[in-house]
Amino acid sequence: MRRIAIVLLCAWCLFAEPRARQNQIRVPVWPENGASLEAGSIVAKVNGKPARILRLKGPSDDLLLLLILDLTNDLSEIDLARDALAATIAELPRNVYVGVMRAQEGLRVLVDPTNDRDAVIQAIRNLSVSGTPGLLETIETASELADSILKKAPVRLAVCYVTDSDVRDYREDFTNPVINWSDRGDLSRRFPEGLIKDRMSKLQAKLSSRSAPIFIVHLEYRSDRLNEAYQSGLLELAAITGGMARFCRTNSEIASAIEETLRTITAHYSLDLLVASRGGGSAEVTLESDAGPLRYRHRVYLKKK
Repeated sequence: MRRIAIVLLCAWCLFAEPRARQNQIRVPVWPENGASLEAGSIVAKVNGKPARILRLKGPSDDLLLLLILDLTNDLSEIDLARDALAATIAELPRNVYVGVMRAQEGLRVLVDPTNDRDAVIQAIRNLSVSGTPGLLETIETASELADSILKKAPVRLAVCYVTDSDVRDYREDFTNPVINWSDRGDLSRRFPEGLIKDRMSKLQAKLSSRSAPIFIVHLEYRSDRLNEAYQSGLLELAAITGGMARFCRTNSEIASAIEETLRTITAHYSLDLLVASRGGGSAEVTLESDAGPLRYRHRVYLKKK
């Protein structure tokens, strides 16, 4: 009898439907028509099932902006970026707190988050331009830092990189040199962008589970094959977190790209949802609102039980 009970218990453990666990997820949201959002006007679903709205924070709530500077190349472009950052940051609402970091040699804090605009602008003006690009080497750490802050502070938060990075200048060699010169079938001849695509794919898998949206302003669009793969990867990295990337094809676009990106960040809503799930992994979010069409992060990551 005892043995039967044990067998039945084992069978129940193997085949019983796992209990749903509660996952709290955060989704950045923008009303496409510029309307104001209210939590009561939003209907949220995750994987087709209703999700409970815990809270909605909007432009009137505090925002923490982690501004990361990854600038190493053309001083004329960098000066334009500095001017645009200074002008835009000076006009940000007082409920926006800006922390400034540098991406070279790992993340380095230049100014702790503050709404002291003079301190932030001075740090941007005094940034030394040297070293090699650091975006790929620091973006995972920046995302982890942002998520750790979100767990402790009930604020809106976004990460914004301003970069002029050329993929060929990284410490890591992404040029995928030909491995076997005697072999005409060596795939590195046909797919020189293979290494950067592999690196981007791994980063996308890691960042897909993060909550903070990442924005990228790239000061110079480059049209060679390797940089096109790099820039496409940056675009996808930003999009997968609910953010976006902008690439400047001319110097005249730098100021508007920076201004529009920071305005987009300050205008975003942060929607916290509670969803019951029986497994982890990627999940699809659907949002509808009486206020009109919404732009939002469509895929989120649910923790496993």
